[in-house]
Amino acid sequence: MKLLNKNNEKFIDYFFKNHKVFVCNDLPWQLFNFENSKSQKNTNLQTRIEYLFSKNGFFNETYKERNKEYIEKERKKHLDYCFYHRQRRYIVQEAIANNFHNPTHHSFIIKNVKQIDFNNLEFDGGFQMVTHPGHTRFESSCFLKKNLDKCFIYVNKDEYFDKYFKQRFLEIKNINQAFKYWEPVKTIDKKNLAFDFLSPKYFHSEDRGFKNGTKYHKQTKCNILKLWELQDISYINKSKGIIKGDNLLHTQSYIDKFFNSSKDIAEIMFEKKLTIYTNSTDDVKLYFKLIRNKLVSSAEKIMEKKKHTQYFFDKLKYYDFDVVVVDKKPKDISELNEKKGFAIWIDQSILYNIKREIYEFTFFTRKDIKSAETKDGKISITNCRNTGDKKWKIHKEFYS
Repeated sequence: MKLLNKNNEKFIDYFFKNHKVFVCNDLPWQLFNFENSKSQKNTNLQTRIEYLFSKNGFFNETYKERNKEYIEKERKKHLDYCFYHRQRRYIVQEAIANNFHNPTHHSFIIKNVKQIDFNNLEFDGGFQMVTHPGHTRFESSCFLKKNLDKCFIYVNKDEYFDKYFKQRFLEIKNINQAFKYWEPVKTIDKKNLAFDFLSPKYFHSEDRGFKNGTKYHKQTKCNILKLWELQDISYINKSKGIIKGDNLLHTQSYIDKFFNSSKDIAEIMFEKKLTIYTNSTDDVKLYFKLIRNKLVSSAEKIMEKKKHTQYFFDKLKYYDFDVVVVDKKPKDISELNEKKGFAIWIDQSILYNIKREIYEFTFFTRKDIKSAETKDGKISITNCRNTGDKKWKIHKEFYS
């Protein structure tokens, strides 16, 4: 593994002379609220509302995705908007599968506190942070209530002092220590990987968040180790004088991946009404209807405070669900559900611990995933059409 060229070597030399960079494998999801000025710092309520009710959110877009022609039309546009449900759903799926291949990037600067403490989330304005690249992954960690790992933390050396952070992190002191945090799309002898941290079109730009030929966080005075290309230099086309290998970054196929991850989800969801199987004799349907009503009410209050914010509720009528009471957890819930749609199991002992809209559990589905389940098996969601055995885990923090 090596840097691509002399320009990269000069930049990396400058970077480590002027920046401290650390690795954090447990970045609190609540920090997303802090960075993005959410009114409630210790809850993911606002992020959930945006995922579910926004113009391009879950309820609107999933209903449209029943039409395969609509999906193909959107695919041909080849657009990457982080606020589209498809992108958000894909990133959530990757987070569930622990399948991120590149680090997220977060820079910090202290304003009026003596130290940054990630375990003390009562701060307000004591420091500033900027996340990019990695905003959508950070947002997904907030939605899932699942802390991020493989995060790069940056501080300008002119601002840094000993014990800047209360938590202790592994420091990256040179570029050779950083290389391993980027994974190529295919198995390759690592000696044939060349890293390009510069973009030629930004060499002379200090606009729109760029400086020194790459990403720059102006608010925190930090350049970022944004990897623009990860080149395979094992074979190079020299016949036309081209000295450039294939780009092996996962971001190259990102748009295709989020469309592929969306495949058939809406079709499966609407081929049979979502059904909850439970051994609870309480009014389970009413319980989840009340959760939905409370979410809608919270969204309406946000719209009253933020006049330019719009949420949409007209598609909710298409997201009904049935409740079937059984004596015990079904051995074959797919068979019971006629091998159609999605089926959810909820044990009576866990019902009132669940604080999610019932359709939020469908974020734990994908065409190739048979089921997702909590560690104790008391909550599960099953793709009844799927005949495989791939499973995901539903973590306790998600539903509680």
